[in-house]
Amino acid sequence: MQLHNNLAIEAYISKARLKSYVALTNNATLGECIGAYVWNKRVGAALFPLLQCLEVTLRNGIHNAASTHFNNPAWFDPLTKLAGHDYFNSFMIQYPHLANNFYRKGITSGSRQNKKVWTSRHESMLKQAKDKLNSGHKPQHADAIVAELMFGFWVGMFEKNYHDLNTSDRLWPHLEPMVFPNLLPSERRHGGIHNKFLPIKELRNRVAHHEPIWKHASVGNSVAAIKMLKAIIDDIVFFINGISRERAEMLHESGIEGMARAICRKESLDFYLTGRVSKEISLRRLKRDLHRHIDGKSIFPFSFSNAGKETVLLNFNI
Repeated sequence: MQLHNNLAIEAYISKARLKSYVALTNNATLGECIGAYVWNKRVGAALFPLLQCLEVTLRNGIHNAASTHFNNPAWFDPLTKLAGHDYFNSFMIQYPHLANNFYRKGITSGSRQNKKVWTSRHESMLKQAKDKLNSGHKPQHADAIVAELMFGFWVGMFEKNYHDLNTSDRLWPHLEPMVFPNLLPSERRHGGIHNKFLPIKELRNRVAHHEPIWKHASVGNSVAAIKMLKAIIDDIVFFINGISRERAEMLHESGIEGMARAICRKESLDFYLTGRVSKEISLRRLKRDLHRHIDGKSIFPFSFSNAGKETVLLNFNI
């Protein structure tokens, strides 16, 4: 790209935002920062289908298992209330001075005058989902509520207040074999799963809010960024396969997984740092150039055109 074009682009992205991409560049030039910014968009586009598949597979896996376990399709109402009692008790132990400000229905005794009702964040998420359905004049049946709940709600289901070995009124460990039938017992413990889901949730939020997807406390350069993204892809595929091999196979066979892995490579980032967005291949020499493209293990988008016809963009993930 020409310098004046880069300056025009910078004006509408902002210097502050582009500055955050310096860590991915080789020489910290404006052109490289814009290239890294474009690469980040490609990464987001490639990862979104994986994140969507994980979220839908996870919530349905938990919902199906919990509906059977509790014999109640609206299992989330009593469960979040029960866990909410535990959260409230822990909250009061940590902040005893706030006992005069809040009360919890069902467990707080004494006067409630001038006190606010305390609800857990999961109860708030549940209420928000129901309110959204209500405002849209949609029925609040269990499946609709489950579909409306945010990813953070499902990640939160792996917190300690949803675990109790001695009773069957919590999710874990009782539902572990049902939700994750393809994982070993050591791999499906709620604490370890929760820890692995937290960076996935953080990355998902960055995708949703148009932030640098590769950013993390552990990332200081492009090598660390690629390593982090690869680890998250591995975990996403690991969990999807742990819940449903069929879903994982679909992602692999469709090329969705392969495209995500191809874009999240140093070679792909370096290509975008050059300022190029595609590789042109002549239709007349298409067969020869395709063989070269494939034999070189190229992962970049390319286009071909003939006699001024519309350019077609293709992507290969080898």
